[in-house]
Parts: sequence; C-alpha cells; structure tokens
Amino acid sequence: MLDGLPDEIVRHILLYLPPLDTLRSFQLLSRRFHHVANEPLLWRLHCRASFHHWNPEHEFDEKLTVLASSVDWRGLWTTRKKRNNRAARLLDSIISSKTRQLRKLQELCELGHDVKDFLLEQCHADESVEDVLARRYYANSALDSLHRGMAVDVWSQYQGRALSSGGLDTALGAFDMFVLHDQEQGLNYIVKTLDELTEQFKAEHPTFDELSTREKALLLVRWLRAKNLTGMDQPEINYRNLRNCFIGHALSDESHPSLPIISSAIFVCIAKRLGMTAFCLAFPSHVHAAVYAPPGQDLDGSEADETDGEKKRMCLDPYGSDYEVTLSDLRLKLVEFGWRQGTEAFLTPSPVPIIVQRTAQNIKATHDTVQSLTDTSHLSSEMKRLRSGHPGLNLDAALYAAMWAELLMKQTSSFHWASSLAGFLHKFALSWSEDAWIVRKYLIPLYDQFMSLPANNPRPRRDGWQNPHEILAMLDNLDGRVPEVSRRYTEAISARVKHRIGQVFRHRRYGYVGVINGWAAMGSASLPMPHYLDTAEAEEEGDVYDPTEAVRVGVAEVQRTYYTCLKSTVDRLRVAQENVVIIDDPSLIPDDLFFLAGKFFRRFDRETCTFVSNIKEYYPDD
Repeated sequence: MLDGLPDEIVRHILLYLPPLDTLRSFQLLSRRFHHVANEPLLWRLHCRASFHHWNPEHEFDEKLTVLASSVDWRGLWTTRKKRNNRAARLLDSIISSKTRQLRKLQELCELGHDVKDFLLEQCHADESVEDVLARRYYANSALDSLHRGMAVDVWSQYQGRALSSGGLDTALGAFDMFVLHDQEQGLNYIVKTLDELTEQFKAEHPTFDELSTREKALLLVRWLRAKNLTGMDQPEINYRNLRNCFIGHALSDESHPSLPIISSAIFVCIAKRLGMTAFCLAFPSHVHAAVYAPPGQDLDGSEADETDGEKKRMCLDPYGSDYEVTLSDLRLKLVEFGWRQGTEAFLTPSPVPIIVQRTAQNIKATHDTVQSLTDTSHLSSEMKRLRSGHPGLNLDAALYAAMWAELLMKQTSSFHWASSLAGFLHKFALSWSEDAWIVRKYLIPLYDQFMSLPANNPRPRRDGWQNPHEILAMLDNLDGRVPEVSRRYTEAISARVKHRIGQVFRHRRYGYVGVINGWAAMGSASLPMPHYLDTAEAEEEGDVYDPTEAVRVGVAEVQRTYYTCLKSTVDRLRVAQENVVIIDDPSLIPDDLFFLAGKFFRRFDRETCTFVSNIKEYYPDD
C-alpha cells in the first residue's frame, strides 16, 4: 500500500509513527523506505518533539540554525534515547533497593539536563502506578538535586572574583533553582524574560537613546513601577513572604512582589541591557540602585570633569519611588543609623557576591520569622507559599540555598570562610544527602584550598562536622551498608511490636502525625541508623539529649518497644510504643507527608490508611 505513495506523503506519515518503530521496523522494509526514514529533516523534527531540555554540550539551539543535512539528527536522537533508558534503569534500581542509592542518584544527576524530560514525566507518574509515591519522590529528588547543582555551578564561578559585577541575573536566579521543582521558571526563563522586558521597553520608547542618563534612568524606573514589576502590595503584611526573595518569582508572579534588593536587581539588569552603567547599592536595610553617566558627561548630558563624581552618579529606589534619591538624603539616613565613618562604602557599587549574600540574609530572616509563628497560623502558611512544592519543604530548601550561597560567595582567602561550615554540613547530611555529588564536586576543592592557605596554618585538625571529607565518608559508608533485617520470628516479638511498618499515627503527647518506618522489640539498639530523638521526648524518657552524638541506649529502656517514624521535618524520629496512637482517617495526614513517604513507601492504601512498604529489605514481614 505504501509503495504507491510519493515520498512526501510517506515522510508526513512518519511524523506520526513513534521514532523507535521507524528505527526497528519501518526502515527495514525496503531501500527506499530506509532512505526516507533516515532523512535528517525528519529526525530533527523528532528531536524537537521528543526532547525539550538539552545538555549544553549538544549546542542544540545552534544546530537548529544550520542545514539539517549538516547534523547527524538521527544519531543525536539515539543518544538522547539511550540516556533516557539509562536514567530509567537507575531510577528503577534506586526505588528497588536502599543500597547505594546515593551513588545511583549521583550517576542519574551527572547525566545532566538530558534526563530532565524523563524526570519530569516520572514526577507526575499516574496514581495507578504500583510504586507511584516512590517514583515521584525519587524523580523529584533527582530533579531538585540536578537544579541545585546548576545553581551551585553558577555561584562557584565567583570564587576569585569577589568584585565581579557580571551575571547578576543568573546569580540571583540560582536561588530560584532550589525551589524550582517541576516548573519552567529557571535560569533560562529569567534571562529570557529580562531580555523580553528590555525589548518591550525599547519598543515603547523609540527615542530612548536620545535622552540624557538621568532621563533614561527615571523613565525606566517609572515604567517598571507602572508595570508593577517592582515593589509589593501591603508590605506591612507581605514584606517577609519567602517568594519576595526570588527574582524568578518576581518576574513570573502576576503581582510581581519583591524585596528592595530584587526590585533594584531587576532595574539594574534591564538598565545594563539598555546600555546604561548601573549597579546595586547594598545600603543598610534597603538596597538601592545607582546609575552612572558615560565618560566625559554628567547625568544631564553636559560635559563633565571625570573627577566630579557627584554629578556623574544618581541613586534610585525602584522598590518604592518614581523619583531620584539624592546622595545627601542617603548620607543623612546613614547618620540616623549611627554610621559616622566609612559611609561612602554604602554609596559605591556593590559586587554581585555581596548582593547574593545579602539575599541569603533576607532568606534567613524570613525563615526565622516563620519559625517564630505557629505552624497552624494563616500568616505562616502564606509566608511559605511558592508557585509549586510543599511550603515547609520550600522554606527548608531556601534556607539550604542561603547556606550554600554564603559558602560559595565568601572567598576562601578569608580566615572566616569556614565559620558556617559546620552548620551547613549538618544540614546537608541530615536533610540533603542526595547532594553528595555537588559537595564532592564544588565544596571539597574550596575546603582543601582553604586548608592549604599559608595564612590559615598551622591550625588544629578539623574533625566531624567541621570536615566535609569525613561527612562524605560517613554518608558513603551508610550508603553501602547491607540492610540489617528485622523479623517477627516469634510470637513474643509480634506481641511486643503491636504496630507495623506503614501505619499512620498521632503522637499521644505532642500531637504530630507520623508514619512508622522502623521498629525494635527490645530497646532502641536495633533501630535503623541514623535516627533522631526529640529533645522533649528524650528528657521524658530519661535520656540526656546531645545533638552531636548518636542516640544512646540507656539501661532503663531495655525492655521498651520503640519505633522510628517519618514526619514532616525528620526522616527517622524515635518514638516509644506507648506514645503511638494509630489513626485511620487519611484526611488527618499532612500533604507534605504524602510526598515524603515516597522515600520509604511505594503507595498509599486509603482503605486501610496505611502506606505500602518499600523497605522490605529491612522488614520483610511487614
């Protein structure tokens, strides 16, 4: 039937045939069909339709601009398909066994952007999939880690460039990558949106180039504010909202809310695209923007002496004002703040590393504010809300981003570079261990460089939480351990351990909801490690709580039955059996717990209100 059709019709039909079918069968039918099925234009279309995210190494956008016949499009499609298959095998292996999960996640992430299409598909696995929770969780974990690796790569480029003023858009956009999840507003989106806003502004102001520097700056700041692209509504209520710290959120949100530092950055990024010399000023409590006149001119376009700096620079507050902010007003504010000396440092351009660190401080301030509120507070929920992801987890991810930024934006030549290292390593090891590949690739070289500097020697050896080498070694050791099996061999064990893996409970005293993911019939010695113990519960049970040590086994606890549980903030929290009150109402389970449950469970059974175990290696009888 196909033999009588012209090649043009056959080509059109092949567009609707799955590419694998073309490779495996159609091209084998005849020499003619083999020729038609391997035409470069067909496979270029398949590449564009099948894959939306590409590693930079492919130079995909550049390839689209040249003749189709000059590119091996079929080979490129085949390469991408093979990487997807590799990613699928790795994800299946990660889900099927806890052994070497970190190693496999590293291999998955090292495949780069080429596997993002596959991971996005797995993040939205259908509810009918037998291991839906595990599949979604680990696909999200790999995708998030991939995004964080991209952010850290951006920040790492500022080591040795403490005074750099380039790349402000991507340096601030790196924070967005920590909470991007399955959304599209990543680094490319931020750069593209700023480019589009610049073109839109130029189209609306065709005589812009004829204006003086002062007129250009005021026209731009008023345009941004008229478009509601800077500032925020009701700052007395919304100022500390987490989303205000992210430039990607500010650009994509309908109301475009942002802190002064982000508003100023948006102005500066567009001003630079328009050919203006603009910078952020890290003014205390409120970041401003500064614009400089071209060489030989003042702000109004007249000739000016290069030594007269006052006439060559102006300050603006894109967050809150349509008008110029005079240098005298800013100096007066500094005096009101108590600054008598060194005030000019706040009125000079701030390099990108300083602006990034300032943004990190704002994120920490938001985190501290939210932590001071109750979890049930409406204000707390609103402050944590982002475009996607679970609010509590996003807040933790933002704090983690701030910790990364502080380490990478401080120069290792500073004696204080490692002052925040212990806190970071603790956070990383307990909550973000899938980022071991990022720590190994980016942090270890900085740490080794810091330790090797003559100015820092001699110094005592750094151990434990002060040494990333030791933390990575600990995680590698845990990652490679053979599972310790706990079985219900006897009726006595079954009688003592009343509850099973996957059951949901409310803590009798503290009221939190958790999911059982471990048990020990006689004391806590055989509970899975590492596990953690709430301070108040430790005191109640007679333990002395020491967060720097593993949970110890007390003499008085030997006959008690213990469980570990998953809750919203901890993977494995120890709880005594008498504090476990089983619940059977799925509506009582927090939403973020359904997502986190994928780390230990395959799916949720609503009829029994239990999670189906994915840790049979450890508890085969549950």
